[in-house]
Amino acid sequence: MNKFHTKITLLIFFVLIFIIPIKSISDISKAFPDMSTVFERIYFYDENNDMKRFSGYENKVLLVFFGYTHCPDVCPTTVLDMAKVMKGLGAQSSEVLPMFISVDYDRDNYKKVREYVDFFDNRIAALTSDKKNIDALTKFFKTKYEFVEPLNKGYIVEHSSNIYILDRELQVKKIIPNGIPSAEITRIVEKFL
Repeated sequence: MNKFHTKITLLIFFVLIFIIPIKSISDISKAFPDMSTVFERIYFYDENNDMKRFSGYENKVLLVFFGYTHCPDVCPTTVLDMAKVMKGLGAQSSEVLPMFISVDYDRDNYKKVREYVDFFDNRIAALTSDKKNIDALTKFFKTKYEFVEPLNKGYIVEHSSNIYILDRELQVKKIIPNGIPSAEITRIVEKFL
């Protein structure tokens, strides 16, 4: 009986020390609010410059990136990475929706954002909105942006360089920092398909 209790105690110890921490480290969704209704609350400009809710994300794994079309470095390389991920996924790419959300509400209209992402891959959603909606959306994603010297015509926008991966239930599962190779991002996305 004593050996049995020792084995059970060791098994419980192993689970508590090794298994539970591994699962909790890999799932960051608990650090974010429930995102399941985020796109029901935010409005984006469409091709007619009308504000509408975004659709087409249902039952998809999302790759969400905040940037702007005048960005000189991080945005083009990150959007290129998203295009490479779509190519790397092959037929599974139909289960994924990459999203480029412009935080430059003063300069980026829908047409400009659409042309920008189409240069890389026309499967990437092109989204932009007004300050109120962008502020609400970035708050949901716990990220920030800031116009640097906005009175200067060629101002830059400081923003996150992360790609947020949301599962089909719209929960943030991974945050991919800038610089991770697209092949690695593809492997991460495949885990949620």
